[in-house]
Amino acid sequence: MLKKIIITAVCIIAIIFIITCSASITNSTYSLEEDIGDGSFIDPNGSAAEPIIVDQSMISEFIKKHNGVYYSKYEDGSLDMRYIIDGDKIYNGYGTEVIATTKTLSGNKLQIYIKGKTSSVVSGYDMNDEMYTFNFATNRNIYLFANAIFHKETYSLQKGYDDKMGEPIPELQIEAGNYYYYDYDDTKKYYILISTTGQIYIDEHLNVTYSSAYLQNKLLTLKYNKVGGTTRKQELHFYNERLIFGNTWINNQLQYEALKRYDSFSPYIGVYKSSDGTTTLTVKAEKVELITDGLGIRDTYTPVMVVNTLTIYKYSSRTPTKEYKIVFSDDKTKASYTKPNNGGTIDLIRQ
Repeated sequence: MLKKIIITAVCIIAIIFIITCSASITNSTYSLEEDIGDGSFIDPNGSAAEPIIVDQSMISEFIKKHNGVYYSKYEDGSLDMRYIIDGDKIYNGYGTEVIATTKTLSGNKLQIYIKGKTSSVVSGYDMNDEMYTFNFATNRNIYLFANAIFHKETYSLQKGYDDKMGEPIPELQIEAGNYYYYDYDDTKKYYILISTTGQIYIDEHLNVTYSSAYLQNKLLTLKYNKVGGTTRKQELHFYNERLIFGNTWINNQLQYEALKRYDSFSPYIGVYKSSDGTTTLTVKAEKVELITDGLGIRDTYTPVMVVNTLTIYKYSSRTPTKEYKIVFSDDKTKASYTKPNNGGTIDLIRQ
């Protein structure tokens, strides 16, 4: 698996331990909390307010109803392409198909699980499991939750994990173990330790001033205050010898990533070229490439489709954003390309 694919899950982990990721995680200021949904784990064998669907053909039909390209929006107004849904396939922002081990659906809440490698001689990072929760809202956007997954090993004392989280919980004794993941540098990192007495231990670098923990069925809830006054609440699910992230609140605000939907690229699939061969536009369902003066295959840019107009944004921290605008004809046989800063128009013909 590409390391870039699970950046959101690692970002969530970083929030818990030390830092908050910039721009990608937002809080629940949206007026309809039920539309945002939540990131709680869907137990395929459990029960929920909505029927739990594990039939993959039914889930495929559900996914087809939500075709589009989904973007996160940053504080400076720039867009980042996060997911493309085309047919019943889901691609990440790099154009790589998300191959799920299992998909589970409950109402408008789709949970995707990707099992990591069972072993790796090169990269421990590749052994991380991944899980994402997509809540498809009535406004056609997605509210995304990244469910980090921690594997379990036999409990043992670890240096730097002397701080206790709450009081011992006798019912936690059966879940005793060290819960870990692999970081970007492929080293094993522990999230929490649960002793054979049911005591939870955490990384001393969390700088916790107050904490509590309680268990209901297989749901563990942690609450704690950090130096500086930040309050946090986390819901963690025990399932199949793993610990799975559910919801996280920071200062009483539910954490999620809001993704805005734009139109699909797929109606305009094809290669479009200028008569002199200096400009080539390649449109695929999962990605767009434009090669022209000032823009090449090594450049980073964000394509956005609205009806029949494709705008390619090239962002820079040093210079103003450049916009490359392409308007497709109704019959999709040609397109009119306008260079940035009104630099002229070029006709592109579909090959």
